Amino acid sequence: MKQKPNQQQKTLAGRPGFLTRKEFLRGVSLSAAGSVLLNPLIGRLHAEVEGRQQPTRFLFVLEGNGCPPNQVHPTNLTLTPMGERKQTVEERIDPNYLPVALQPVSDYVNRMLILQGISGRICGGGHSTYFGALGCFNTREGKHILGPTLDYELGRQHATLFQNIVLGISQRANLDIVFNCSASGSNSPIATICNPVTAYKRMFAAIGDQKNLAVKTQLLDYVKDDIRTVQNRLGSVEKEKLDRYLASYEQIGHRHSAIADLDPTVKSRVTPLTDKYRSSNPVDRLECHFEMATSALVSGLTHVATIASGVGHQDFSIVFDKLGVGLEKHSIGHALYNQEAIAIEASQKIRTFHFELIARTLKKLESIPEGSGTMLDNTVIVYLSDAANEHHTKCMEWPYVMIGGSPRLKLGGRCLTYSDVDRRGHRTVNTIHNTLLHASGRAVNDFGLKIPGLEEGIQEGPLSEVLI
Repeated sequence: MKQKPNQQQKTLAGRPGFLTRKEFLRGVSLSAAGSVLLNPLIGRLHAEVEGRQQPTRFLFVLEGNGCPPNQVHPTNLTLTPMGERKQTVEERIDPNYLPVALQPVSDYVNRMLILQGISGRICGGGHSTYFGALGCFNTREGKHILGPTLDYELGRQHATLFQNIVLGISQRANLDIVFNCSASGSNSPIATICNPVTAYKRMFAAIGDQKNLAVKTQLLDYVKDDIRTVQNRLGSVEKEKLDRYLASYEQIGHRHSAIADLDPTVKSRVTPLTDKYRSSNPVDRLECHFEMATSALVSGLTHVATIASGVGHQDFSIVFDKLGVGLEKHSIGHALYNQEAIAIEASQKIRTFHFELIARTLKKLESIPEGSGTMLDNTVIVYLSDAANEHHTKCMEWPYVMIGGSPRLKLGGRCLTYSDVDRRGHRTVNTIHNTLLHASGRAVNDFGLKIPGLEEGIQEGPLSEVLI
């Protein structure tokens, strides 16, 4: 009599001894080292097999020196002045009427959302809100960090090699790193890496450099052994400090090994290091940072990246001479108050360049299949200025441009202009942060600090017009 196959042996295409893709993924058991590299990949495969949503990736682009609302507002739509906005208005964006700065992303109008009229007075003001732009609190010129920033909160929930990556440019071109926009908690800033070579080595150096990796790994092992030896001779306070050092070195070792072992297909998505990365010119550096942020996102090294383009009073007054702009941004900001033509042209050129780089990232994401679509279906690029709407900002209104895709966000070629602060329907920047957290799967309704005396409903929950 013919024996029936064991139920556990029912397999792919009915062949005994083979597991289905779903069964295999469920049964995968990884070593400690393997889990660092493969857990994110296994998670993505699980999501594909079971039809679950892919995690939403985010790229934040912060440009210093303020963003005048009209520079990101469609030219055929009336931008009602503050004080005259009686109700929230939704309008369609026509690609034929994009402002100069947004024309590089005209192919993605159907994936675009422009937000106008949202206020952020809780973030203070001045030349920059620093960490407040992504944190919803007043840093008092960058001196006080009162909590984590949005990019860190979005990134920390994922098992990626880097929770979030922060890259940027500064007028202080001699500095490899600055601290200006991202934080993991109160008084815990995250470094913004300004030198592209430093950033590249930190993220991608292990790719294709097995000999150098072996030397670094051996050195790390020696350091870790030394730390363990010293730990046994110290008191609890000193031991706790060394525990943190040891954890950091072990994390570096895991990252180096994991990056070196990336699948060749994934490695091919990483832009190679070129001479341009050694340039100190801000135009070259910004271009390199966009390339690296894009590479990190599409290779799965992180789900969240931030690009800080001259964020902070000490860092924003950059000269974009390669774009034909001779004025530094501080002078441009002052001249915009007088509507001087040279300042308008200069600021538009610089902003347009940022959106040209954003367009390159969008095209890269669109070219890579993911699930039943592409990576662009699960990535949102968020553009804003750390100085909200103007050079000496009071954060009375804060323009945002979002482009990309997320199953939980309604972007869809819309321009939303919110009502004034004393009118029904007004919202604060807290609600934008809440919305993006909801889109990532975290139902946060009270991100950041609130303005005392202002109706809580204005400052709480997600934007109902945006969240699906």
